[in-house]
Amino acid sequence: MRVVAGVPALFAGLLVSWLLARPDGPDTVAIPATLALGVCVVVLGLGLLPTVDAEPSSRLIGALAGVWVVATLISAWVRTADRSGTDVLEVSAGDFGEVLNSGTSEMVALVAGLLIVVWAVLDLLTAVEIPVLVVGVLAAVGVLATAIAGHAGNDAFGPFLVGAHALAAAWWCGLLVAMVIAVRGRSGWARSLPVFSQRAPWAVGVIAVTGVVAALTEIDGLSALFTTGYGRILLAKVVILAALVGVALWHRRRWVPAAERHRLTEAASIRNAVVELVLMAVVLGLAAGLSATAP
Repeated sequence: MRVVAGVPALFAGLLVSWLLARPDGPDTVAIPATLALGVCVVVLGLGLLPTVDAEPSSRLIGALAGVWVVATLISAWVRTADRSGTDVLEVSAGDFGEVLNSGTSEMVALVAGLLIVVWAVLDLLTAVEIPVLVVGVLAAVGVLATAIAGHAGNDAFGPFLVGAHALAAAWWCGLLVAMVIAVRGRSGWARSLPVFSQRAPWAVGVIAVTGVVAALTEIDGLSALFTTGYGRILLAKVVILAALVGVALWHRRRWVPAAERHRLTEAASIRNAVVELVLMAVVLGLAAGLSATAP
């Protein structure tokens, strides 16, 4: 239920993107693509939980990977309808297979999601032991493939900038979601949160630097932030991200020391995390809308 609670905020960000950019975007494919991105980010966080001294549920990883696979297939199906100019219900299997094969990012995400499902099955039903960090690596590949397929990945340096930006954001958001799901008790948060907090500034720094540079390569002057749909979505993303960083800094000063000293209950730590996660989900929704809108 804690994972599902973030879905409305995720799609709220996408809705804001549509309101800011209409009638130029985002495209219809952004709806399933947003769900796929959100689930992929959570799976990445679950796979990285051992890095903050916590353990994920293999069943949950398998279930979310299954949702990721389905959302990716739906995204490819909708993209097929857009390219062929037909109704979604009238897409032929041949056209769908052609688009899926030609859509490198969706194919990579699909394969990564299926491999994670296989990992979960092996972990639950056999004696085969494969480190859960493999799940984090596969999910990171999916995030990277999706990110560099957007408009900002079309120039020489775009893939590096956008890839680093997406991976840093996915680490920050995904791992915090995973902690809300898996970390239990005062002692659990006292162990995991300080480790997460020590590494978070690096992620925030990468997000800020790569985001600014990538934005400058995409927009045609500062006036485009107000005169184009892409620019308005980008500006909204910057504003919400700035608010998120402000909340994170406040939590770093107040929440982290209190949790480390066992002065906060599990419920209080989860409430603090949810505040950040709601803002993160909105930013992810805006990012998904941005990638589906022409500059």
